[in-house]
Amino acid sequence: MAFHIAEHQLIGGTVLILSLVGLIKQQWFLANTRKGQRLTSSFGTKRALWILRVIFITGVLFGGALAAGWIQPVQWD
Repeated sequence: MAFHIAEHQLIGGTVLILSLVGLIKQQWFLANTRKGQRLTSSFGTKRALWILRVIFITGVLFGGALAAGWIQPVQWD
């Protein structure tokens, strides 16, 4: 029998992993990307760091909920 993973589990797991990597590399993200530099110049270092953390924590929560099946993606007919 072939290995099968549901699409929402794959997408949720990917979002979860990428968000965790973003949380780990948040300083690098702020220093080395245009979006991070724009956040830092607009809000200051401390506030930009918290904004970035909220974005990535939201990604972790959403990705985990999607992978666990607690929320379902939109089904287009």
